[in-house]
Amino acid sequence: MFNIFSKEGLMSFIYTLPALLICLAVHEFAHAYTAYKLGDKSQKALGRLTLDPFKHIDWMGFLCIALCGFGWGKPVSVNSRSFKNESKGIMLTSLAGPLSNLLLAIFFTIVLKILIVTGAVGPLISTSAGGILTQMLLLTIQFNVVFAVFNMIPLPPFDGSKVLRHFLPYKAKQSFDMLERYSFIIIVIFFISGIGNYIILPLVNLILQGLMFIL
Repeated sequence: MFNIFSKEGLMSFIYTLPALLICLAVHEFAHAYTAYKLGDKSQKALGRLTLDPFKHIDWMGFLCIALCGFGWGKPVSVNSRSFKNESKGIMLTSLAGPLSNLLLAIFFTIVLKILIVTGAVGPLISTSAGGILTQMLLLTIQFNVVFAVFNMIPLPPFDGSKVLRHFLPYKAKQSFDMLERYSFIIIVIFFISGIGNYIILPLVNLILQGLMFIL
């Protein structure tokens, strides 16, 4: 959580902001681009085929990030009737967001590895600006992993629920759809009870450990 009303909290939020915007932009762009390639041409008209983060910001969600430390982006509205296979199209479009964040985390880990191998990271962190850039690079890796894992929670309206639904039998899909009306209550209990931490944090740490192995 960022205490943006204090100098230290505001500076932490400013340092973190580029990493957040990158994660958010790539995630929502991946949804829109995948939907577009699968036949939903409305994404171009809606202006979502861009990496401009301001096209993907939900200002209420952004405010929650600033005040509470968590929030959301502007959801990509998908016209699933444009897909040849509607269920598969929704699944692939939903999976694209978390997968893009995971791939981005791997990419920036490789960039950091190159900086270490070439010896460029030493002179870089010796300067204040370079130290900030290195810190932002590490934050971008961490946030992308968190975005990937968080969005794969198999509860509506998270991306993971739409991926899971595709593989469920027909009757199970009907029961799963009924679950959506209670999703807000379930999510609140999920996080307030601390159950979310026991599920999300181990997965995040496992992926980060794998990425650190590369380094």
